[in-house]
Amino acid sequence: MKYISFLILLFVWGISLRVPELISGNYLFGHDHGRDYLAAYDIVVNHKLTLIGAEAGSGVAGINGIFHGPGYFYLMALAYTLFQGNPIGGQLFMVLFGVLFLFLACFIGYKIFGKAGSLVLLFFVAVSPLIVSQSRFIWSSHPITPFVLLALYFVYNIPQNPRIYAPLAVFISGFTYNSQLGVAVPLTVSVLLSMPFIYKIRDARVYMYCVGALFFSFLPMVLFEARHGFMAFRSAWEYTARGAAGGGSIFETKRLFSHGVDYWNNFANTFTFEFGWIPNHVGKIVLILFLPIVAVGLLKIRKSIDRKFIVFLILMMLTTWAGYLVLNNVVWDYYLTHTRLGFILLFTYAITSFIQKKKNVHVPSLGLILSAAFLSVLFVGSVFRMYITYTSDLNDTGKFEKIQGKRFVLDTIYKDASGQPFSVFAFIPSVYTWPYDYLFKTYGKQTYGYEPSHEKKGLAYLIIEPDNDKPWRQKGWLETVVQGGETVWVKTLLNGLILERRQY
Repeated sequence: MKYISFLILLFVWGISLRVPELISGNYLFGHDHGRDYLAAYDIVVNHKLTLIGAEAGSGVAGINGIFHGPGYFYLMALAYTLFQGNPIGGQLFMVLFGVLFLFLACFIGYKIFGKAGSLVLLFFVAVSPLIVSQSRFIWSSHPITPFVLLALYFVYNIPQNPRIYAPLAVFISGFTYNSQLGVAVPLTVSVLLSMPFIYKIRDARVYMYCVGALFFSFLPMVLFEARHGFMAFRSAWEYTARGAAGGGSIFETKRLFSHGVDYWNNFANTFTFEFGWIPNHVGKIVLILFLPIVAVGLLKIRKSIDRKFIVFLILMMLTTWAGYLVLNNVVWDYYLTHTRLGFILLFTYAITSFIQKKKNVHVPSLGLILSAAFLSVLFVGSVFRMYITYTSDLNDTGKFEKIQGKRFVLDTIYKDASGQPFSVFAFIPSVYTWPYDYLFKTYGKQTYGYEPSHEKKGLAYLIIEPDNDKPWRQKGWLETVVQGGETVWVKTLLNGLILERRQY
């Protein structure tokens, strides 16, 4: 009964952290969101099917011609269909994937660690800040986490039946490229490396099945590459062969330090240390001090299947870190979703090893006391995050970065135009105007009956999102792209957005 009660409490707590945007109906809608929903619009309305998703790194990762899989675009197409173009469908999907992850964590935690360990694992994933954030705004990398955990669970089970679980682990690992290629590649490579070196598999049929699983998981990429001269493979090879786009040796001190910081942030931000009145570095110190306790707990593990899985998790991290040394760019946190889950699983193993008591031992061990203290610190941080979520985040309305703010801009324009046809031009620091393009196609057309043009003719409106870092860019845009016409009025809306009415 206590077990079920704690499960319910953790589920409620985890879901409560994930749903404020769904409650308010006001969520981020920016560069990537507009792009992905335009792709969904093309699939549903224009019937343009695709074998590729968005370009890796949104085209600015330094490697051109490499694309994520199309699965996320089709997921957004489903959301578009079910909710008639309203992006709230995508936001609901993000929350549902978050809830699915909580259920999987509970189930898989129980299978691997037992009751106590399942509660520890569920607690970690319920409150981890960057896992929680995956449910709070629409993004292609966010649905990936349940599949990563499922792939890791299949790896755990490889010793029980390699012919079933090894191909499943490879397939699910590869399948994650439909959300984030940056996770799929190192995760798949790690699974493949573990088969001969950790699990000592000698059965040729297992490898044959894995090759087939790998082929089918990346099938859309294979078909696209075959039609386009293996563009992604050539691009990746050229990037590596040229020293990462002219970036020099992968052993440069500057690059090693930069990537080391990225890896550390991925680790540290896995755990929630938000207290408001206590500096952030104090939480990092607590985390560092707890690391020896984790090491001791892991050394207590004796079961062969668990020890092999622990070695795999470490191999996965080392493979990922080594592989990303070739990247002459930031190693963004969403490239490291799988290592985040690796950290959580290792911490769960360690803490669970202290919880499991031996017979006739009634005095709690030092490891158990310190583990309880560590979890208590995390819980206090999560309480603070919950407070901020429902006192500040929930009431954060009106900014143009969010959907209500962008709709307010459209409403202002349509009402001012009073039924007259008009053109619209938008400046966004990211250059691409996808969010407004999508909303004029859907919200504007559904609400007001027509979509504006993009011609310098007659009535026009300029939407300018301020570029605070490079203000000369919007000045240059005004002097070149939209030059001409007569300014009728200029207004500043929301938190700095500029709206201008112009007559050409």
